[in-house]
Amino acid sequence: MKEKLTFLHTNDLHGQYDLASRQSAFIKKRKQELMKENHNVIVVDGGDHMDMSMNECLATNGYIHLDMMSATGYDAMSVGNNELLRLPKEKIRQLSIDSKVPWLLLNLTEADGSQIGGTKKSLILQAGEYLKIGLFGATDLFEDLYERKHGFKNLDTVSEIKKEVSSLKSEGANLIVFLSHLGLEADRKLAKELSSFIDIIIGAHTHNVLPKPENVSNVIIVQAGSYGQYVGELTVTVDLTTINVIDYTGRLTEMTLADEQDPDLEEVLMNGRLQAEQYLSEVLTESPEDISHEQLVKLTADSLKEYWHTEIGIMYGGGLTEGLKSGTITKRNMLDICKSMHTPIVMELTGKQIAGLIKETYLEDVTNKPIYGGGFRPHGIPIGKLQFSGISWTGEREEVSDIRVNGEEINFSITYQVATGTPLLYEEVCGYPSVVGSKLIQLGENIMIKDVVMDFLKKQYAKRKTTV
Repeated sequence: MKEKLTFLHTNDLHGQYDLASRQSAFIKKRKQELMKENHNVIVVDGGDHMDMSMNECLATNGYIHLDMMSATGYDAMSVGNNELLRLPKEKIRQLSIDSKVPWLLLNLTEADGSQIGGTKKSLILQAGEYLKIGLFGATDLFEDLYERKHGFKNLDTVSEIKKEVSSLKSEGANLIVFLSHLGLEADRKLAKELSSFIDIIIGAHTHNVLPKPENVSNVIIVQAGSYGQYVGELTVTVDLTTINVIDYTGRLTEMTLADEQDPDLEEVLMNGRLQAEQYLSEVLTESPEDISHEQLVKLTADSLKEYWHTEIGIMYGGGLTEGLKSGTITKRNMLDICKSMHTPIVMELTGKQIAGLIKETYLEDVTNKPIYGGGFRPHGIPIGKLQFSGISWTGEREEVSDIRVNGEEINFSITYQVATGTPLLYEEVCGYPSVVGSKLIQLGENIMIKDVVMDFLKKQYAKRKTTV
């Protein structure tokens, strides 16, 4: 006897709502077609469905995505870095509790080892009379970032997979599927190492477009690009006598804005956008003149310095895409030009490093470096010039001299506390060589740079109104 099972899979939507509606319509229609052909169908997502750079996601604290996944009819999802890194830990816990679609996560826990909120290590889904599908999820841990940011606890991914698969099999699971948010290269490596534990890896995180499934050490690997552009379809034929996959086929179906929309999802999106409109219409300040991009980046450096009460503030131009027009400035105006998702930090730099950064901000091969990942939106935006708060100097490039910190001559041999954003910690991200050797002192919790600068504008506006 044989049983056919089809996985409809998506990953890395990043809040591309218009294409999500097309994905949902396709998934529902295709599921019905497959069920008429006596296929069992499971619908899964690989994580990064949310994206706090999108106004609807930000304004609803991510809840629009819970409603979207429920409306589409997903059976399970893995947890991506955009569900974990861009949200406060309290919201992560509550969203995972409130989600009707299980969040699968086995390699990150609370500090005491318990599951985070409503996350589950795994689950078993019945497919037909004989097949029991054991699903589990794991995410890229970004070294110790979640431990430092949220106080969570990293677990060894390989060890946890082995333990959980053994547990799933003891509960009767006979086909093991890994919803991975580790990335394609990590998936290939794990397939070789854990071929006796895993049958299928449905991948995410690295946005790879795999038109056909890969087979690595008899482990089937699929991934469906990103941003709602594809729906993946993997059909496996299982011999029910041996419980082995004896055949498989896979494909990607491209989504376009010309495709049919899902009315249920459109209703969810409409409600979310109404909530977003209320949130975005809040007035931050009034400006009699245009604020140039350079001025706004400098203002952001000022806001970070004030937020952390440090000697120096530094902001990189790529954190904002343009300046602001004169008149009433709302949250919408600010968030439309500041979609990057960066945590404010305090780092330690020597006077020599600071002098190096000043000189490097005149170098076009540094400032024009395009940035992909690292929370930057849009992807590929140049890192840009640095703007400094609390620092003055004369001259340019190699002629820079008379550097002063809050009016005092800089001391090249001592360290200064600098308020900035996470990208400036790493040369491989920001491209500024002088940050090598910097030290992280403090990481902001439950806040992003965009929040800091918006609060700063509101405070300045309130002060001006009270003095009129």
